[in-house]
Amino acid sequence: MLIVGTTRHLEDLDRAYSLAEDVDVKAVAVAPAGAASSGPAYVLLDGERVDRVDELDLKPLFRLPDGGGQALAATPDGELLIGESGAHLSHAAPEPEARPEPVASFDAVPGRDGWSNPAAATPELRSLAIASSGAWFVGVHVGGLWRSDDRGASFRSVISEEADVHEVAVGPGGRVAVAAGAGLGWSDDGGESWHWTTDGLHASYCRGIAIGEDAVFVSASTGPRTSDGRLYRGAWGGDLSPCGGGLPPSFPFNLDSGCVTASGRAVAVGTADGRVFRSGDGGDQFEQVAGGMRPVRVLRFV
Repeated sequence: MLIVGTTRHLEDLDRAYSLAEDVDVKAVAVAPAGAASSGPAYVLLDGERVDRVDELDLKPLFRLPDGGGQALAATPDGELLIGESGAHLSHAAPEPEARPEPVASFDAVPGRDGWSNPAAATPELRSLAIASSGAWFVGVHVGGLWRSDDRGASFRSVISEEADVHEVAVGPGGRVAVAAGAGLGWSDDGGESWHWTTDGLHASYCRGIAIGEDAVFVSASTGPRTSDGRLYRGAWGGDLSPCGGGLPPSFPFNLDSGCVTASGRAVAVGTADGRVFRSGDGGDQFEQVAGGMRPVRVLRFV
């Protein structure tokens, strides 16, 4: 199913069923590919409440004491990671009344005192991705991309803050991709080495990223306050070209982080004016499947 979170509600779009109203959906997390199961899904609501998505309802799990939640991820070994304002990271078991614990090693990574955010007073921890190998990828705006191979005991920088990473996504076989102010970055070896491109893009500022069965999808625009946001598709490591086939060639805003998703050959994109476009053929053809909603913050296949 396709779960869509807006600034005011959470919906199972396949069944046109509202799971929650009057909530600001910050993030949706699903167990990574290669885990024992592909679910359940978890949601971060109003920056402070973490729930599990059940068949027809939400099951409350726990609250964040400071209410600054920005990102959410589920690990293969059954933990939840929570990205919080100020670029802090915590973890918790997905259980009722669990108490999130800070990941102390991330508060001690070198150089974090120099992180700065042009859009806010403090840096943001806005993107998390967990590889099927169990590696954690933590994207800081603006503080680069960090990787942990030991469940958060230690971290190392794999992309410097100058790249301005906005979102990170993982795929099979060590594939990692980022949407950044510097363009599209991708790695075939779990982030050990990186390649960068803006070829085929009308502008270099990228915000949303998703890895499909045989393609990568990335949104690009002219900047943070753009009037020309577009979606692109490319073979892994290949040339990028604009998505069409029923998708508008341009949007008067960014297609934001969290608002591009892919699973196999299914692709979906949500917009700031409350529309959802979906493709079932790897991005050849898109159809508008929802409209008239509040601004879409995140959507994910479950």
